[in-house]
Amino acid sequence: MTGPGIQLPPDDPRVRVLNIIRPPAFFLLCAGSLSILFNVLQVVLFVFKIPSPFAPAEAAQAGGVFELSWYFVLTVVVAILCGSLAIWAALSAMQLKGYGLATLGAITALFPSLPACFVSVPVAVWMLFTLRREGVREAFRN
Repeated sequence: MTGPGIQLPPDDPRVRVLNIIRPPAFFLLCAGSLSILFNVLQVVLFVFKIPSPFAPAEAAQAGGVFELSWYFVLTVVVAILCGSLAIWAALSAMQLKGYGLATLGAITALFPSLPACFVSVPVAVWMLFTLRREGVREAFRN
């Protein structure tokens, strides 16, 4: 068997679960990375005072579209933490370790960080449904 995560012999009973869990775990890994990338880009745009392409033209011409506020800082910090936790959970799920961590990582991927939420919300729901399938929890215990 090839792919990310542990490599199991074909006669291992966990192979079926590993084949089920790998796709949503991989996409959860991608969604967490995208969330971190977007928020780092947000900070870079703020530091260099580059106006958002989505801001109205009048606001961009008037100068500071971005203002440092506790909401901006809190949003960026929480989104980066949630993205990191989603990555950690996805890597753990690919190893069939930490069922609770995989569930928590999928839940934190639901944190709405635009535009990453358009990818992470469906992937997180897919991961949560996959984790609830029959035999998945038992495969994590072995």
